Amino acid sequence: MILVTGGCRSGKSAFAETLVTRDKTGPWLYVATALITDPEMEARVKKHRQRRGDSWKTWEGFRNLGNVLAGRDISGWEISGFKGILLDSVTTMTTNLLFDFIGDVDWEHFQFEQVDYNQAQDYIMDNFKALCQAGKDLPLVMVTDEIGLGVVPETCLGRNFRDILGTVNQYLASECTSVYMVISGIPVRIKGAEEK
Repeated sequence: MILVTGGCRSGKSAFAETLVTRDKTGPWLYVATALITDPEMEARVKKHRQRRGDSWKTWEGFRNLGNVLAGRDISGWEISGFKGILLDSVTTMTTNLLFDFIGDVDWEHFQFEQVDYNQAQDYIMDNFKALCQAGKDLPLVMVTDEIGLGVVPETCLGRNFRDILGTVNQYLASECTSVYMVISGIPVRIKGAEEK
């Protein structure tokens, strides 16, 4: 497993795609964790799909990805048949799992101070532990964001999300054989041997 981290628009997703497609024959699997919530997001997804091309299969979702990588929730495809798997992104998956944990509430009036963020982190970490258990022998590349390099977030939700994602990133980095940080389009290997 490989983790690719970096800031927004750093080039990390494009670099991760090059790692996944090292074996030029394909097919490759794209695990898309985003939810399309508005036309701008829909346009982004369409642009990414066009860039990847037809050799990629796409699976969309963020829950129980351990089952997906174990081949239990990916009907019609043999997971071992993919030459590379890209999960993009850990950050979006963490966001969606956090809101999944909070549940269906009146978002306009909800007080985020009410959330038990320790329990939320446990729920989120359980998902990532299952993912790593299933993905440890697969050609899996995961993309995440380094969001702790800037100012302390103003809101309770923002601070707790930053802390949870930082914990997730540390865990994934410890489980992966290689970790890269992409800065201004330049990948820097910070753990493991150079990919062949």
